[in-house]
Amino acid sequence: MEATLTESVCASLRVYLYRNATFLCERLYADFPSENNLHLLATCYFRSNQAYRAYHILKGSKSAQCRYLFALACFQMDSMVEAEAALLYPSGAGSEVPNGAAGYYMLGVICRLTDRRQAAIGHYTQALILDPFLWSAYEDLCLLGAEEEAAGLLGDVAVSRLQQQQQHLHWELRTQTSAPAALCIDHFDTGNGSHSQLRSSFSNAGSPKHSRFSSVILGDDTSSCVNSGGPGSGAISVSGFTDYGSNSLAFVTPTAGSSQVPTPGKNMQGIGSNLGGSLVATTEGPTRANIAAGGHSQQRRKFVDEGKFRKSIRSPSTRAAYSQVSGRLFDAVPRRSSRLAGESKSSALGSITSSGSGPGSSGAGGGLYTLAGSSGTTSRSSVEEDRPGGSVAGVYHGSKVFQDGALELLNLLRILGEGFRHLCMYRCQEAMQAFSKLPQQQFATSWVLCQVARACCEMVDYPEAERIFSEARRISAHHLEGADIFSTVLYHMKKDVELSYLAQETVAMDRLSPQAWCVMGNCFSLQKDHETALKFFQRALQLDSRFTYAYTLCGHEYVAMEDFEEGLICYRNAIRMDSRHYNAWYGLGTIYFRQEKYELAEYHFRRALQINSRSSVLHCYLGMALHALKKNEEALSLLEQAIIADVKNPLPKYQKANVLMSEERYDDALAELEQLKEVAPRESSVFFLMGKIYKRLDFPEKAMYHFCIALDLKPSTADVNLIKIAIEKLHVADDLEEENL
Repeated sequence: MEATLTESVCASLRVYLYRNATFLCERLYADFPSENNLHLLATCYFRSNQAYRAYHILKGSKSAQCRYLFALACFQMDSMVEAEAALLYPSGAGSEVPNGAAGYYMLGVICRLTDRRQAAIGHYTQALILDPFLWSAYEDLCLLGAEEEAAGLLGDVAVSRLQQQQQHLHWELRTQTSAPAALCIDHFDTGNGSHSQLRSSFSNAGSPKHSRFSSVILGDDTSSCVNSGGPGSGAISVSGFTDYGSNSLAFVTPTAGSSQVPTPGKNMQGIGSNLGGSLVATTEGPTRANIAAGGHSQQRRKFVDEGKFRKSIRSPSTRAAYSQVSGRLFDAVPRRSSRLAGESKSSALGSITSSGSGPGSSGAGGGLYTLAGSSGTTSRSSVEEDRPGGSVAGVYHGSKVFQDGALELLNLLRILGEGFRHLCMYRCQEAMQAFSKLPQQQFATSWVLCQVARACCEMVDYPEAERIFSEARRISAHHLEGADIFSTVLYHMKKDVELSYLAQETVAMDRLSPQAWCVMGNCFSLQKDHETALKFFQRALQLDSRFTYAYTLCGHEYVAMEDFEEGLICYRNAIRMDSRHYNAWYGLGTIYFRQEKYELAEYHFRRALQINSRSSVLHCYLGMALHALKKNEEALSLLEQAIIADVKNPLPKYQKANVLMSEERYDDALAELEQLKEVAPRESSVFFLMGKIYKRLDFPEKAMYHFCIALDLKPSTADVNLIKIAIEKLHVADDLEEENL
C-alpha cells in the first residue's frame, strides 16, 4: 500500500492537484511514518501555499532534503535566522549544504536580504562554481555590484572546467570496456540518464566533497516524483523565493549521502520515473519502498551473473512483468534487425533485478538495479549493436552531445551575463553592444528587450526606450517585468493616454502584481493626484514588502506634497532593501538640498554618483550642491562632466551659466546660455537668467527684453513673481541679489 499511495501522491503533484495530494499523503504518513514520507507531506503543504504547516512538521528534521525544504518554509515566513541555521546544520568546516548549488544560492539570498554583502557574494560564487547555469545567482551577484567576481564565472574558467570534465568522462568510459557481460544501469542511456549523470559530475567539479564522476542510481520513491515535477530538491529549489522573478534551477547538485537523482530541467521524468514506475510491476522484486531503503544504505553498482539471473525469472508472472519493463526500455529506439526483435519474444534482452530479493544479493534491500544479458546469443554486444546509446561508445557519444550543448549554453549565458553585468554597473552603451551580439531569436525575447529598454531609460533616451518596451509587450503581452519602468518612461514623456491604457491592462492582467499598482500610481501622479498615486504605491508594497522601486516612488510623491519627513523614511527604506538603489540616494539628496542642508545633500549625491558614475543628472545636482557650498571650481568640473555625459540635457548648461555668473564671468555665461537657447527655446528660466546678466552688464534695455520673453513663455506662478520683482528693480543699481528659480 505504501508504494501505491506514494505513486498516487506524486501523480497528483505532477498534475497540480495539491489538495488531493495532501489528503493522500496524510494517509501515507499516518501508516508509514518515515523521513521520506515526511518530506513528501511537507512538500504537499508547501505547494499548497501552507508554508507554516511545512515549517511545523519539518522542525527538527536532520536529513538534507528536509532541511532544505524547512529553510524554504522559513524563508517564506521571513524567518531568515532559522532558514540559515537549517542550511548550515551541522555547523563546522566539513558540513555540507543541502542541494549543493541551490543551497548555496539560498544562503546568498538570505545574506543579501540581511545586509551581509560579502557573505552573499561568497555564497553566490560557490553556487555558480557548482552550477555555472544557475542564472539567478549570477543575476543577484551583478545586482550586488560584485563585478570582478561575476566577470570570471561564465568565462574561460567555466569552459575549461567543462572541457576537463569531458576528458575525464572519456577516460572513465574507456575503463568500462573490460566489464563483464552486463550493462550497469548508471551507464545505460535511457534518453536522459547519461546526461543527468554528466551534469551532476560537472556541477560537483568545484567541490572536494563530491566525486568527479558519481554513478547515477535509482533513488527513493520521493525522487521519482520530485524529478517529474513533484517534491524535492530540483522541482522546488527556488519556488519559495517570491522576490526573484520565479526563476527555477535547471538542475541541482546532490549532497553526500543523498539518493536524489539529478536530472536536466527539461526531462522532468528522469530515470527515477521512467524505470522506477515500471519496477513496481515485477512480482518477485522489491517494492519501491524497499528500493528507497536500499538506495540510502548502499550507493554502489552491482553486476548480476547472467546464469543466476535466468533462474530468478523462471516464473511466468515474473517473466511477463519483465517483458513489460524491457519493452519500455528498448522500444524508444527502433531496432535495425528483425532477428533481434524475434529473439526478444523467446528470451528477454535484459532484466532488472534486485540483490535484496534475488540471487547475488549482499543484504536485504541493499542492492541496486542492473541491466544484464540473459543468454549467450543475446549478450551485451547484441544490445550495443541494437541500440547505439546502449554501448559505452554510444553513451560517450550522447555525453559528447550534451557537452557540446553545455558549451553552447555557456556561450549564450556569457553574452547575456556580459550585457546584464554592464547594465548593473550602469555602463548602458556597453550593455546594449553586448546584447546586440545575441542571435536574433534570443534578442527578440521580452526579457532581453526589457533590459535594452532599461539601458535606454538610464541614458535618458525615453523615445527609444518607449519603442523597445512597446515591442517587448507586443512579443509577450503577459510579461509584467519592467512594466513599472515603462510607466516611468511614459510619465517623463507625459503620455497620459498610453500610460492610462498600460495601467488598466496590467491591473486587469494581475491584480496581485506590485508592478501593476506602480503603473497605476504613475498614471495618477502624472495627473497631479499625488494622494491617490501614493495609495497605489503603498498597495504595491502591501503585495511585496521588498519591492524597492515602490518605496522610491512613494518618496517622490511625498516630496511632491512637500512632506519631507515621510519622504526621507521612504527613501531610507528603499536603501535598506537595496543599498545600490541610486534613485533613493538621489531622492535623499534632493530633500536635503531643498532644505538648504547642503553638506548632507553633497554626501547623498556623492553616494548616488558612486553607484551610477555616468549619470548626467547626478553630476549636475552634485555640482549644484557644491556651488551652494561656494566650491565653484569643483562645481564647474562636475557640470562639464554632466554636459559630456548627456549633451541633450539642458540642466547642466543652465547651472554652469549660473556658476559662471556668480564668478562674474558674464561673457562665458552668456555664451553658454546662447547655446542653451537653441536647445530649449521655450524655457523661460534661460531668458530670465540672460536678463539678470544683462542687468549686471548695465544693459537695461536688453535685460527688459529678455524678462518680457520669459513672462510670455508662461512660467510657473512662483517664477512669474520672481520675474516681476526683477522688472520692478531693473533700475536699482545695487540689486545684485541672487534669485533662484
